[in-house]
Amino acid sequence: MTAKRYLQIFFTILLLFILFHFTIWHLYTKQLFQNNDNTHVGDLGRMSYHNDSLIFKENRVNLPKKHIDFTKIEKVDVITIGDSFSNGGAGGLNPFYQDYIASFYNFKVLNLEPSKEGWVESILRLNSSGILDKLHPKVIILESIERGCVDRLSKKIDWNLTADEKTVIQDMKKRYPTQKEKTSFINNLNYNALLYNLLYKFNDHAYSSKVYIAPISKQLFSSQNPKELLFYFEDIKNLKKSNQKSIALLNENLNHLQEILKKKNIHLYFMPTPDKYDIYSKYIINNQYEQSHFFELLRGLKKEYTFIDTKAIIKQLIDDNEKDVYYPDDTHWSYKASAKIFEETKFN
Repeated sequence: MTAKRYLQIFFTILLLFILFHFTIWHLYTKQLFQNNDNTHVGDLGRMSYHNDSLIFKENRVNLPKKHIDFTKIEKVDVITIGDSFSNGGAGGLNPFYQDYIASFYNFKVLNLEPSKEGWVESILRLNSSGILDKLHPKVIILESIERGCVDRLSKKIDWNLTADEKTVIQDMKKRYPTQKEKTSFINNLNYNALLYNLLYKFNDHAYSSKVYIAPISKQLFSSQNPKELLFYFEDIKNLKKSNQKSIALLNENLNHLQEILKKKNIHLYFMPTPDKYDIYSKYIINNQYEQSHFFELLRGLKKEYTFIDTKAIIKQLIDDNEKDVYYPDDTHWSYKASAKIFEETKFN
C-alpha cells in the first residue's frame, strides 16, 4: 500500500472521528456540560445523558434575606448542617432552603458543611471547642438525604469527641468547588451519551447507568416528557438499610444529642430529605421495586428533638398535582418544596 493510500485512510478515519464527536456533542452532550455559569442542569440529567427530562434553571435568589456562610465567629439564630440539599445542590430559583428560614422568620442562619467525622460529630466538635457557645444559636438543623441517614446517623458515636478551636474554624470554611469545568466537543462523554441513549430503550437503567428511568401515571414535571421519572440508583440500593433496629439507633443518637444541646438552650431539628424514588414511587407504572419505610418507622418513635416530616409535607404537594416539586433532571427538590416546608415548620 502506498503512502498516499495510508494518508487517505488516516484522514478518512480522522474525519469520521471528528464528525462523530461533533454530531453527538450537538445532539446530546452540549446541553448537559456546556451550559453557562448562571444556569444549572440536574445531576440525574448529567449522569443519564437523557435530554427529555432536562430543564435549564437560572440560578437566582428573590428572597429578602439570605443565609450566611462562615467567615467569622458571630452570634446566629440557626445553624444548618447537611449534604447537597443544604448546600444549594439543586441550583435554580432560591436553591438554599436556609434563605426561606431567614426570610420567613427574620433569623440569622449560618450554613456549615459537616466535618469529615460526620453529622453528629460536627456538633460535638463545635461544642467541645467552645465555638458553639460563641455562635449561641437557638436552633440547629441536621439535614440528610434519606438514603444516607442510616450510614451517617445510625452508628456508634464517640460522645467524648473533642477538637480545638483553630482546627474547627478551618473545617468550617467552604470546601465545595463552585466553578464549572469547560468541556471540549471532543471528549469521552460523547461515547457514554450515545451508548446510554441506545441502552435505555432496552433497560430502565441502561444496564450500567446510575440513573433509573421509569414511566409515571401523572404529569408531574414540566420537562419535554412530563410523565417520566428519573431517580438515583442508591434510592433502591439502600432501601434495606432502613429497618426497626437501624432507625431506633438513629433516633436514640438524636435524642442523646438533644440532651447535650438542651443544657445550652439549643433545640435540635432533624430534617431528612426524601429520596426522589420514595416520594414518587406510588406513581410509577407497574413498579417492580420495594417501598421505602424510613419515614414510617421514624414517625412512631419517641423524640426529644423536633422531626421535620418533609415526606408528609411534600407528598401533599405532589398529590395535589404540583409539578416540579423535585426537578425532573435532578435528585434535589425545588424551591417549591423548601417554601412549603418552612411555611409549615414552627420554631420553638
